[in-house]
Amino acid sequence: MLIRNYNVNYKNLLEDIPKLDFYFDEPLNLKLSYRSRTEKDKPVLLLLHGFNGNSKSWAYQFKYFQNKRSIIAIDFPGFGGSDYADIDMTSIAKLLRRFLLNIKITSCDILGHSMGGMLAQIFSANNHDLTNKVILSCTHKGFGWSKGRPLMENYNSRLQERVKMSDSDFGDLRIKEMLPELKDIEVFKFLSSISGEITQSSIMCGGMAMQTLDTTKHLSNLNQDCLIIKASKDIVVSKKRSYELEKLLPHAKIKELLNVGHAPYCEDAKSFNSAIENFIQ
Repeated sequence: MLIRNYNVNYKNLLEDIPKLDFYFDEPLNLKLSYRSRTEKDKPVLLLLHGFNGNSKSWAYQFKYFQNKRSIIAIDFPGFGGSDYADIDMTSIAKLLRRFLLNIKITSCDILGHSMGGMLAQIFSANNHDLTNKVILSCTHKGFGWSKGRPLMENYNSRLQERVKMSDSDFGDLRIKEMLPELKDIEVFKFLSSISGEITQSSIMCGGMAMQTLDTTKHLSNLNQDCLIIKASKDIVVSKKRSYELEKLLPHAKIKELLNVGHAPYCEDAKSFNSAIENFIQ
């Protein structure tokens, strides 16, 4: 299986990604962290990570797209080096727009995974001037809960686990629950090391943003070229939730990757990256 992932030691892979940089957003009084690598005359690919990750999650993509694409990977508020903020997904999309304009990005393709795919939906639907093609990986429309309700039970359970467990134990648990069939030790260590950095603030910010989100009313405006990537063994995003998204984006191309779960970007990085490259070309 390591052949699918370039046979790279996960520690070496993480050491090769760009260092964190920071943008300070005055309207929200918030620090946003990100990683970027500029390739001369190469278009930008913006990467938005999932609930168990941060900007490090895209190490395989930073490696693959070297000399092919300029890459920007942000940390969702509360994740990585970004400040916590009690804001909804629409506000985060507006923050993302201010960030991109501040660093002089006027056009990009967007790849969002899971939670990041929800943010990509909102951002793309409302920022046609900045967004070219859109890739939505293992994601859905959000849970559509009303604001003011407490954190849903499974997220609240994560909060309790985070308080009690060490970073390594928490990271291991997150990946065992997300990918119970994963056999690749290097991929497991890669994902666990990143999930171990999740904090209580991460869970609160990401959990609330997802549970109060319903992108339905936005998707009619998402008319850019779109690719939806599914994983045949994804136990996080149900087939029902995936189909609900697909039927509201009838123009989207659908690509299902076989024998991978909720982290195809590293479980089978070669197939995932090839699908991305073929689509954005």
